[in-house]
Amino acid sequence: MTRLLLSLTLASGVLCTSGLAAHGGTYRGPGDTVPPGGGGGATPTAPTAPTAPTAPSTPGAAAPAAPSTPSTPAVAAAPATQVQQSVTQAPELGADLNTWEFWWEFNKEPYLNLKSKVTRADSSTGESELLVGLAGASARNSTFRPTPQQIQSVILPALKEALARDDSRDITSSCMVALAKIGNDPNIPAVLEPNFKAADQEITETTALAFGILQHVDALPTLRDLLLDTEKGRATVDNNNVPDRTRSFAAYGLGLVGHSVADPAMKSDIQKTLWEVLNTDQASIKDVRVACVVSLGLLELDDPGSLVQQLATYLADGGKEDLVRGHCPNAMAKLLRKSEPGSALVTDAAKQFLALVDDKESPVFVRQSCVQALGMLAKALDPQMAEQVTGKLVEVAEKGRDQQERNYTAIALAYLGAAAPEGTPVRDTVNQFLSRSMEKGSSTYKTWAGLGLGVMYFKIRENNGQVSSVVAQGVRDAFGKANSPSAKSCFAIALGLMHDDGAKEMIRKEMDKTSDPTFRGYACVALGLLGAKEYTEHITKLVQESKRQPELLQQASIGLGLMSDRNVVEVLLKIMVGDSQNRPTLAVLSASASAIGFIGDYRTVEPLVGLLRNQDITPLGRAFAAVALGIVADKEALPWNSKISEDLNYRVAVETLVDPQTGTGVLDIL
Repeated sequence: MTRLLLSLTLASGVLCTSGLAAHGGTYRGPGDTVPPGGGGGATPTAPTAPTAPTAPSTPGAAAPAAPSTPSTPAVAAAPATQVQQSVTQAPELGADLNTWEFWWEFNKEPYLNLKSKVTRADSSTGESELLVGLAGASARNSTFRPTPQQIQSVILPALKEALARDDSRDITSSCMVALAKIGNDPNIPAVLEPNFKAADQEITETTALAFGILQHVDALPTLRDLLLDTEKGRATVDNNNVPDRTRSFAAYGLGLVGHSVADPAMKSDIQKTLWEVLNTDQASIKDVRVACVVSLGLLELDDPGSLVQQLATYLADGGKEDLVRGHCPNAMAKLLRKSEPGSALVTDAAKQFLALVDDKESPVFVRQSCVQALGMLAKALDPQMAEQVTGKLVEVAEKGRDQQERNYTAIALAYLGAAAPEGTPVRDTVNQFLSRSMEKGSSTYKTWAGLGLGVMYFKIRENNGQVSSVVAQGVRDAFGKANSPSAKSCFAIALGLMHDDGAKEMIRKEMDKTSDPTFRGYACVALGLLGAKEYTEHITKLVQESKRQPELLQQASIGLGLMSDRNVVEVLLKIMVGDSQNRPTLAVLSASASAIGFIGDYRTVEPLVGLLRNQDITPLGRAFAAVALGIVADKEALPWNSKISEDLNYRVAVETLVDPQTGTGVLDIL
């Protein structure tokens, strides 16, 4: 399965495009490294890539790809049609999986909330020759979002036409995902369904996932039959059995549909199916069981009591697979975080998590997940329990044996601090501890503490609270003292999240002192978060000069999108089209197409449709155009898979969840 991994850079710093494939993917961290081991079956097929030599601190987990910037395209050789039960172990590229970038890239979407910014009517826009008149038949659009008429009469027909005409794996998979993201057409299921019988495993499993992304209730029987491997499910894929990879994707699809449906009976039915499979599945790979746990956490039940208790029992059972148990705390916390503060169910869950964190015999990734879950429950804890949890997290941060467990405490404490009223012991403790750790902690935890402060005050500002001037000055000081591009990038993002206007000039000046594309990219995003429109001209020039640095090109473009500046759309379209002497590389094509998708508006529709239909460019190039169209016209404000990636313990992943080496996971799809 070859997905487009936007923003994936090799640890060596060399971008490789020979194996790049389109399908919509996303960068998940420095080097996009995945720890070996977790998803493979008992006797896996020999991997096509060398197995990782160094296992990170999370043993046994096919831990996910590190996130980082949403930027440059992917690497990874496109494997042939995948064989059932063969989940190759991803190679270790040497990146440090404990760095802050991983968490940020898995969780950034709600903080950027880019779609709401790029569709605002107050966005700045140029009306150059390239864009004037490209809105087709649509009337002038005051929101910049494609009109329903454009979606129905231009975008959907173009995607359906490409899906029917081209037999390229990249175009087929990209068009299916784009159609599913757009939705709003009762005929889409019938358009997708024939691809279940494709001889290509990637196409089959992508079709199952697309049914989930579509969030159409009519898809439920098909997804259920696929997951349960029934006769109907086998007939659907025209096989003697439903491949376990396809079953895993069907499980994620059920979770996505279950997240969106309002009917309690349908939610209950999905819950029963996922729970039944979790407890009866005997596949040699763990992917199906992990998918069931993760999907159960997406259901948003009015009364989550019975399911939370079932998951609590599963978590407590040492006879169950540790890798699967590792996802239970996060799923439980997602189900509980909207509960009434201090409910018995929440208190019992918090006590269980605290006990597991205290138990030195608990698997390391179970403890990691419990730390995350304690923070996720912040709004549902009573004041006394919140103080107890805060004290324990501070203790773990100072004395914990596992680095990732300690790192996660910074974010969990941020959630607790944001949920506590100003002047309360919890808020004061979190402020003091994270500020002190940012100044005097270990080099790794300093950045996490800074990021935690940014996250906390972002949430406080959302609730009309004020940013502490003392804390903001502390983060500015840390930014000024930081030596490494990674640390400086982290503090820049934290200042952006805090919306510290006083940091604009110092971040902008620092960009001129370094040529490091990673820092410059994050600095653009930070300035975008700060709404620093006075620097749009400078960042636009950076985009124009970044044709050989796709990661920076996309990050800078997203920074402009956060500033609601739309003039960069023309620049990106020109880069994407190229000319006879200067054809864009695949990496640049990927970065510019995805940036257009995020930043584009109704004026980009006709140029993108033209690219999709242009037989003179490669199938991969046309697939990127389909990816961009799917983002431009997406029915949801946030990317569909952010529901899965948010507050996920990415160190406990299996390859159908995230796998940057082959792009085979649901979180590798843009």
